[in-house]
Amino acid sequence: MDVPPGQSGERDNWAMLLDPAWQPRFPDEQPPVQAMAGGWPLDADGNPGKFEPNPGFVPATATSPTDPIDAVLRLVASGQAPVDELIPTVRDAMLEVAVSEDGYPLIGPAPDGAPCVAVATAPFHRQRIGSVEHWGTVTAEQLLELMPSDTDILLNPGGPASLRLLASALRDSYTR
Repeated sequence: MDVPPGQSGERDNWAMLLDPAWQPRFPDEQPPVQAMAGGWPLDADGNPGKFEPNPGFVPATATSPTDPIDAVLRLVASGQAPVDELIPTVRDAMLEVAVSEDGYPLIGPAPDGAPCVAVATAPFHRQRIGSVEHWGTVTAEQLLELMPSDTDILLNPGGPASLRLLASALRDSYTR
């Protein structure tokens, strides 16, 4: 996993999320990089930062979530979790947004026709989002600052649990 600037890269400085389908073949086997969905960088006091997906992650099965947002999206889609659980998870992760050559979010229609910014919650989901050449990595708060106020967020378009997140609901979560 690429280590962001300012991080030492030592495994002790990260809390890693493994593919739940990965199983060690022998005692004490360390998981390979492609089995790590990503992780949370830990500060000097052990407090986690925002989840950062691993660009080298390869899900072991079609049902393996790629990141915490994807996991919640799947639970919401199957009726096992309320949609309210999605917003805190989005706020606590780094997001990949499709952008133009000059860095502005690309806007397109959601399946219901509403204008949306396409967001991939992990690099694995970018392959489903057409021929986008440029991506930017942002927090949810940064994304809201970049996008027009009349635009929503389409999480993982074409994925197994894609969802249109109302930007107003995400904005409201910062004022509560």
